[in-house]
Amino acid sequence: MASVSDFEQGQTFTIEAGGRQIPLELSAVKPIAASPRPGGGFSLLFKGPRDIALPQATSLFTGESGSHEIFIVPVAADATGRLYEAVFN
Repeated sequence: MASVSDFEQGQTFTIEAGGRQIPLELSAVKPIAASPRPGGGFSLLFKGPRDIALPQATSLFTGESGSHEIFIVPVAADATGRLYEAVFN
C-alpha cells in the first residue's frame, strides 16, 4: 500500500500512454488530516506536458521510489502544462 513517505515533491515519474513514455513531475504532496485510511490519507498533484492530454485512468507510475499503480484525474491545464490529481483516502 502506498504511503505519503513514498512520494516527495519534485520527483519525476514516468507512465506509458499511447505507446509513449510520458514524464510527470510531482508538484505537490498534501496530507489529508481527517482520513480514515490506515497510515493516513494524502493527495498528489502531478504536472505533465501541455501537448499530451491524459485521460482519467489508472497507470503504472515508475520513479526513484519504485513503481505504483495510481488513479489520476485531469484537473487543470495552463500554458506550462496539464495537472492531474490522485487521492489516497
